[in-house]
Amino acid sequence: MKKIRKHVTGTGYGMVQCVLLLMLISMSVFSQNVAINTTLAPANTAAGLDIDFPAQGFLIPRVPLSSTTSHQPLGDHVAGMVVYNSGDDIAKGIYVDDGSKWVAGAAAGATPGDMQYWDGTKWAAVTGGLPGQYLTAGTGGVPQWTGSSSGYATLSTSSVTDILTTTATCGGTITDDGGFGVTARGVCWSTSPVPTTSGSKTTDGSGTGAFTSSITGLSTGTTYYIRSYATNISGTVYGNQITFTTN
Repeated sequence: MKKIRKHVTGTGYGMVQCVLLLMLISMSVFSQNVAINTTLAPANTAAGLDIDFPAQGFLIPRVPLSSTTSHQPLGDHVAGMVVYNSGDDIAKGIYVDDGSKWVAGAAAGATPGDMQYWDGTKWAAVTGGLPGQYLTAGTGGVPQWTGSSSGYATLSTSSVTDILTTTATCGGTITDDGGFGVTARGVCWSTSPVPTTSGSKTTDGSGTGAFTSSITGLSTGTTYYIRSYATNISGTVYGNQITFTTN
């Protein structure tokens, strides 16, 4: 009798396990949304996936992208794909695929006073101005600082044109030398936001007015950040930042 009872009990336990498994499968198939948390709270009814951890973050895939135009090392461009670029070929950060290329997330600030504006396709950075300057709308509504203060020059960055695989054309306009002659001017660029003259740059004469800069040595299919600059006895100041991507 003991053996019979044992057999019946074991069979009943197995049946319960099967029923529970079927219930879980049914819930997975017919559930409208999913919650991942430690409190067993249900998912928000408006969310397909509701992740809630009070002291932990959500870690997205870290991928070494080679350029904004190449889908490698992923298999293809997929609109809506989100990754964090961990490589050094383009600026590190979050990128979203629009179906044909990678689009960088919001530009990062580098110094106090830096701001962001929408350039028509993405968020771009404009650096903080100098004491006494004021913000105005430049070409295409791009914000730029005007008015000279403390002897610094006032300038803006021109649109980038003639973009090829490794070269492009840019420049700027210096409207005020701040009371001191501009001794150096040009543009500087980088694959990271807010480039300075400590990196890649051109040298395009001196004085006020418009100037043109020929940019060389670029990498194919890469997004760059570029600013004009002007130097006088008071120091170096920069124009508004513009972004472009080589072919």
